[in-house]
Amino acid sequence: MITRIRIQNYRSFVDAEVKLRPFSLVVGANGSGKSNLLRALQLAFRNHTPFERDFVSADPIPLEKHVNYQLEKTTIQGWFDDKLVRCTTDDKKSGDFIRASEPVWVYNIHPGSVSGIEDVIDSSTVKADGQGTVQVLESLKSGDREDLFDLVEANFKWYVPEVEKLSLRTVEKGKKQIQVREKSLKELLPATELSEGTRLILCILTIIHQEEPPPIILLEDIDRGLHPRLFEYMAPLMKDIAERHDINILATTHNPYLVDCFKDDKDAVIIVEKKDGASTLSTLADRLEGLDYDSVDPDDMPLGNLWFSGLVGGVPAKITRRPEK
Repeated sequence: MITRIRIQNYRSFVDAEVKLRPFSLVVGANGSGKSNLLRALQLAFRNHTPFERDFVSADPIPLEKHVNYQLEKTTIQGWFDDKLVRCTTDDKKSGDFIRASEPVWVYNIHPGSVSGIEDVIDSSTVKADGQGTVQVLESLKSGDREDLFDLVEANFKWYVPEVEKLSLRTVEKGKKQIQVREKSLKELLPATELSEGTRLILCILTIIHQEEPPPIILLEDIDRGLHPRLFEYMAPLMKDIAERHDINILATTHNPYLVDCFKDDKDAVIIVEKKDGASTLSTLADRLEGLDYDSVDPDDMPLGNLWFSGLVGGVPAKITRRPEK
């Protein structure tokens, strides 16, 4: 599990450092650098792609990524170029570090991809847009990890109480589609009939319950299409999954209600903000320490409201006038 990151000379980042929790929520204004943070982490785990393809500059830019992994009691340090070039460890098996240097996705889930018909092939990975959800569920259901399929189904029914059963139907030979049975309906519903938020929940649950989840899961706009009341259940689930699998989950959001779920773990909220054109990183806990308590008491205001108000930064600047025609 990564406990701290430092990004230098990458896109909007000049030199920024921040602590990571098992599940970290990333907030900030549009264009502040939230997506660049996720891409930088993706790049750190990508072991076959030259870095230069992701730089804005036409000239090569020296980039060192120094990543600390905390695996049980052993610290593994890696310096990455286009792949891992060195590591130090005590008695951990090399497989642990190989797993830690595997490529990861920045998930920007398109609900339409989740509801599609997919070829039935043995797959253990959901793709960046949500494709492969059917294949992963089928692999779990028909393989020797039906227990993971049952966990996906149980959590799915928890979040969407009207769902009675999750299954996969054969559309034609070698092709399947997700379907659900709702308590109030006799007919089985194909995933195309489900709301976008419901499909998003199912995809996220499938990603985090994969047989071998990636070492870090990066989710763009995790709240898209979800009812705010679901956040109080989703956040603890993400944290629990991350801790049990010894992985990191980072998710971006613009929703203050989701920030409210972190009142007991303020270090887990990362604020991305631009200063003098460069993206900076800090935790909500750090910002609260520097707050003027004569003007506001954080205990009297929900965290989401505190962030949304602009008192701790990470929000768009106020628009003072309309643009000229």
